[in-house]
Amino acid sequence: MGRIFGVLRLFRHDILVMLLSLKSRQTPCRVKGMMLFAILYLLSPIDLIPDAIPVAGLLDDAVIVPTVIAALMHFLPPQVRYDCEGQANYILRHGKLAAAFLSLFVLLWAGVLIWGIYKLLS
Repeated sequence: MGRIFGVLRLFRHDILVMLLSLKSRQTPCRVKGMMLFAILYLLSPIDLIPDAIPVAGLLDDAVIVPTVIAALMHFLPPQVRYDCEGQANYILRHGKLAAAFLSLFVLLWAGVLIWGIYKLLS
């Protein structure tokens, strides 16, 4: 699980651009399919070279995933890539603030839910 988070940290901007481009109608279907395949390969426990092999096991993830991400970024239409990069920059800039507000919202909602259950049972 740690290798997944390491790769995500290194390529979080490009991965976010890829995910945002999935919802665009201008993105070709073959690019969307390749993006989904890359995401599934990254999350899948099945690799070309098993992770049990000390160096080579992690080397395939370190080579294949960045290569696929770079190739997919080039296959995106320029306008889609430009729009998605702008959205990704905005999300990454304001992500911590959004996460704080989301955490506060979830805590408040859980409090209201617990209070409602308490009132209902008493």
